[in-house]
Amino acid sequence: MSKGKSTQTAEIPEYMQRQQQEVFQAAKGIAGQPFVPYTGPRVAGFNPDQLRQFQATRGLFETGMEYDPLTGIQELAQREAPQIGQVGSLLSADIGAYQSPYTEQVIEQSMADIQRQADIARGQAQSRAIGAGAFGGSRSALLETESQRPYIEQQARTAAGLRQAGFEQAQRAAESDIARQQQMAMFAPELELRARQQKAGLLGGVGAEQAARLGQLGQIGLQQQQLQQQALGVPYQEFQRALGYGPQQLGLLQSGLPGQAPISTTTTTKTGLGDVLGAGLQFASLGLLPGGFLR
Repeated sequence: MSKGKSTQTAEIPEYMQRQQQEVFQAAKGIAGQPFVPYTGPRVAGFNPDQLRQFQATRGLFETGMEYDPLTGIQELAQREAPQIGQVGSLLSADIGAYQSPYTEQVIEQSMADIQRQADIARGQAQSRAIGAGAFGGSRSALLETESQRPYIEQQARTAAGLRQAGFEQAQRAAESDIARQQQMAMFAPELELRARQQKAGLLGGVGAEQAARLGQLGQIGLQQQQLQQQALGVPYQEFQRALGYGPQQLGLLQSGLPGQAPISTTTTTKTGLGDVLGAGLQFASLGLLPGGFLR
């Protein structure tokens, strides 16, 4: 005995089919557009002020690197330690070199002054001899001699005193000079070490300035490298966009495909002999006869 069969048919409404077809055609048209790369400028170059700064920085670097401070530091390190120098004594000093060049002029002027006084005294002695009527004789000569003796002695004392004072003054100058030389000889090593330290500090400052200028040069080099890197990145970005263009267009086509649309369902049922017999048995079990009558 055969049983009945049931069949379901799903249909998309005609208006929905038209809408989906229009959307797909529009997406297909958009997806068919060719890839158009951007060819305009995308990286800004350096402005004139920045270029002048780069040029000035290079100039500072070149002038700062003209001197090698390391050579000077090595030269200072290789020098021997300064020693106390030898200074001569007063015994070997030339005292005459310290005497005043005007000593002889002072002596001569002093002698001339004394001589004028002696001449005055001689004239007075001659006047007394004339008054005594002894002019031209031995008594006159004695009077003149006695009048000149004090002045001759004064000239001798004066000349000796001036020369002694000049010698002592020259000796004190020589002693002072030798003492100054000894002091300089004692402090010379310390002064030399201080000078070396100062020079080493200056050389260190030059090295630090050179390092700073080298860093400045590196900074402008870094800026230029970054600009070049950006310029290199532009075509690479366009290349990446070109690679993603195909999947992007495919996504446009997929967006134009129909989604979940409303479906109308039609159900058709066919009855077989087995279904009829089964229904009869069911009626019999209920005490119903065909036609709706009870037994």
